[in-house]
Amino acid sequence: MAPTHIFHPLANPGLGDGHDNGLALTALFRESGPGTTILLLSATTYPLYSTIDFTHPRTTLATLGYPEFQTGQQAVLETRSEKEAGAINMYNKAETSLKRVHIRGCRGWGRGVPTDEEKEMWKKEGRLGWIEGGGAMVWMGGPDSHDSVVEGCRLEDPRGWTAVHLCDWALRAKLLNNIVGPCGQEAPAGPWADGLSVAGKDSVISGNTIIDATDGAIVVFCAPGSITSDNTIIARTRDLLGAINMVDDFPYNRDFSNTRVVGNTIRTEGAYIRLAIGCGPTCWSPWQTFHQINYGGYVQNNYFGPGRMGYGVALSGTKDWTVLGNVVLPDTKFVGDVAKASGNAPPCPFLVQWEDRQRTINSDLQDGFLHGEAVYLIGIEDGASEFYKFEGGQVRLDSKGVSQMGEGGIVVKGGRLEVQPGGELVVRKVQVGHEHEGTVGQGAVLWSSGAPSSPHHDPVLSFDLEGVLSVRAEGGNGDVVWNPASYLKSHLDRLASLPPLKTKPPPETPADPYVPNPNKWAGHPSFLLRGKQPFLQVRTKDENVLFSTSYEHLTAENWSMQDGKWIAVAPPHLRGTQPSAADASGQDAGMCAAPPAIPPRPDQSHAHDHHPFRAFVKDLASDLVQASHSHSNAYPSGPPAIPPRPDSTLTRPDGPVKPLFLFLNPVTAQLTLHSSSSPSHPEPEYIHWIAPQHPVEGCVDMCWVGFQYDGNLVIYAKRGEQVTVPWASGTNADKMVLRGYGDPHGPALELLDAKGKMIWTSRS
Repeated sequence: MAPTHIFHPLANPGLGDGHDNGLALTALFRESGPGTTILLLSATTYPLYSTIDFTHPRTTLATLGYPEFQTGQQAVLETRSEKEAGAINMYNKAETSLKRVHIRGCRGWGRGVPTDEEKEMWKKEGRLGWIEGGGAMVWMGGPDSHDSVVEGCRLEDPRGWTAVHLCDWALRAKLLNNIVGPCGQEAPAGPWADGLSVAGKDSVISGNTIIDATDGAIVVFCAPGSITSDNTIIARTRDLLGAINMVDDFPYNRDFSNTRVVGNTIRTEGAYIRLAIGCGPTCWSPWQTFHQINYGGYVQNNYFGPGRMGYGVALSGTKDWTVLGNVVLPDTKFVGDVAKASGNAPPCPFLVQWEDRQRTINSDLQDGFLHGEAVYLIGIEDGASEFYKFEGGQVRLDSKGVSQMGEGGIVVKGGRLEVQPGGELVVRKVQVGHEHEGTVGQGAVLWSSGAPSSPHHDPVLSFDLEGVLSVRAEGGNGDVVWNPASYLKSHLDRLASLPPLKTKPPPETPADPYVPNPNKWAGHPSFLLRGKQPFLQVRTKDENVLFSTSYEHLTAENWSMQDGKWIAVAPPHLRGTQPSAADASGQDAGMCAAPPAIPPRPDQSHAHDHHPFRAFVKDLASDLVQASHSHSNAYPSGPPAIPPRPDSTLTRPDGPVKPLFLFLNPVTAQLTLHSSSSPSHPEPEYIHWIAPQHPVEGCVDMCWVGFQYDGNLVIYAKRGEQVTVPWASGTNADKMVLRGYGDPHGPALELLDAKGKMIWTSRS
């Protein structure tokens, strides 16, 4: 009969034989042989200065009487070594069990990293901190391991990278009904830690509760045939990078066949989860040449919320993946600051990488998935974003404030986008730092699309795959209430029928077949939302500005535009209105204030007054860097002044709306303000202004225009390594303004000083 021992803690615990409970327990396992069970005294603490090694198969360590944690009767193992993070080593031993034991890692650092002084002080209190290079608190698995169990344990505060590591090639392991956490310090400072790290085949991870892990609460390293079910993951006081990670492609060479993540609940109770369930390597990190596509996983019938998280289920780097039946619970919001990962789709419950990226293949997905960029999604952070950049098909907002992000409108720093019950689109002011605490209908109106002539039932804002931003009645299927760019349809049709003025040779195709080829990627129209002007901006798939609520740029923005690009300047009545500061502060929360009166027109006698010409060309190298980034002007910043409302006779023109385009010709390096039938094919009779007056001689490789920090508007042209300046305004302006039809002084391009006085105009 296999021996059973009751082990009493050693007196005067410390390092070395005769004092270390870890060494004594290891010796007892070694001497007793296979099948040994060692029982620890209930409610008793055993300090460990070395790891307990299970030296034989079929051995068990448990608390006498097998009490549940909630009774307070489990034996406590505390890791006290300064060099060893491990408490239990079951590696490569079959049929081993750890049951009903409380293990304290004693890291003790809390949510963030302490100062050096705090570290030393806390060590004296038994808060021993992180061990550099420290391993798992519990080691199990390995190629010779099968049918091992960790059940009913409390696993707390590991000093290494994970609480439990079920190592590679193990078979049929079970992690059942454990309570895990906290684990590590939250990103970005770290060092963060996993809860359960699983790389065993045909294993069961079920009934566990993981609270305040900081890296991955449950990380599934392929683990083909395993099931992760009925676990509860909570971010309570520490932010979590990923709740359940299916992102690693080792050790089974990307094989997630029959790896199932089923029936788990993921929620927050005060902290934040960046990515709930990540599928594929590139939703976790940028694409690298060593990345390959994972295949065969299942994500089904999981529950998200309540609470705040960045993304629910995301796929990027997967093949033959199934995601079905997952549910977002009430009071769940998908929010976050995308500043460090701004190319990604904004927060949402279900996201799959664009198909042309060649990173999601043959997916079986439930309804509600958005297509979008999904790379390094854990770059999102808690808090409100300065802006969101939505691509086609990623926006649907109803008059109750429900969108793909949850309830409460779409919130950015300082503002909340709402659809009023009658069909008016508004941006309301929200308190910075408390953006996600407000409710729809509260807050002063910062911007309004204008009330429709008659109310419309069930209006919905959408931004479709073709790039049309509109409010439509009857749940989005009825009459169009608002579409600020519809007047451009004939001009865009004309543009599509004409050949481009210049065709640039495509970049070289990557030689490595495993590297995705960006040359095959399609562009997508985009919609930018901000809490200040321009509140709304719509761009084509080629990054041309189709619509904006403002056409003003401050010098601090260092605005630029690449050759071949254009801006459509909407007339004022399509840009919406802004209430005055007094109206905004005093108006009823549910009503839009009347627009301000027209300010006086500037004295034209000052139009040609130039400030000293401080810097004709500021830093060519800096602008060349900008020229290589086509999105450098995508997110203008700074608080532009409230634009004047046009004369009331112009707010609803009787005739067709006239277009106005600013275009930089890639062949002639000329900047043109025109009203032609195509945005990028100026017709002489419709040109309002052009600079320089004559085309640049010879062929240019590229050109760009920039409104520089010194207030000078400059066109640059590049041939080979030579950069020239065909034209510059010679000003020290503070603001650049594009004025369209219906604007005072429009159509025109103007440069203003800090007081709003015009110092240069294209009409001179």
